[in-house]
Amino acid sequence: MSEITEERPVVDEEQLYHEAALGSNWWGARIAIALSLTLFGGIAFAYFYLRSLNSHGLWDPHGQTASTLMGSMILALILLSAIVSGYGNLKLKKGLTLDWQVANIFSLLAGVFAAGFQIWELTRINFYPGAFGYAGVYVAFAPVYSGVILLGMYWLETLIARSFRSNAALASDGGLGLSRSMKAENFRSANEGFSYFWNFMAFASIVFFVMFYVL
Repeated sequence: MSEITEERPVVDEEQLYHEAALGSNWWGARIAIALSLTLFGGIAFAYFYLRSLNSHGLWDPHGQTASTLMGSMILALILLSAIVSGYGNLKLKKGLTLDWQVANIFSLLAGVFAAGFQIWELTRINFYPGAFGYAGVYVAFAPVYSGVILLGMYWLETLIARSFRSNAALASDGGLGLSRSMKAENFRSANEGFSYFWNFMAFASIVFFVMFYVL
C-alpha cells in the first residue's frame, strides 16, 4: 500500500508574529482611548448631573473656579504638543527621522509640563475639595487628567527611545519612515496608534477646558 502524505502549508512564524504585533498596536490605541473615555465619561456625567441638579444652590455658590490662566496654559501646551507631534509624523513619512525625533522630544516636554502644571494647580486652588459641587468634580478630574497625560508621555518616550535604537540600523533602507522592514513597520504602526490617542487627548482637553473654565 502506498502511503498518502498530506501537504501542510508552510507558516512563516516571523511574519505571523509581525502581523500580530501590528494588530496589537491598532487595538492597543483604541483600547487606551476607550479606557480614557470611561474615566473622563464618569467625570463628565458627575459634572453635568451635579450642575443641573444644583441642590440648594451648592454647585458653585460663590462663582469660584480654578485659575483660568493656568487652565489656558495647560490647554495650550497639550494642543502645541499634539500639533508638533503631528508635524513630526509628516516629516517621518518623508523619511526625515531626525525631524520626527526633534519634534516629538519637544512634544514630550510640552506634555510633561502640562501634567506638571495641572498637578501644581491642585496645590493652588482656593477652595476645599468638598466645599461645593464644582470643587468636588474638579479635584476628581485634575489627578485623573494629569495621570492620563503622563501615561501618554511614557508611551511617547518609549517610541523616541526605539527610534534612536533602530534608525541607525535602518538608515541604508530609508530609515524608520520609509524602510519596508518589519521593525520599521512595527514602529510606524505604534507611532500611528499613539497619534490617534494623543489627538483624542487634545480634543478631550478642549472639552474639559470649556466645562471647567468657560461654562
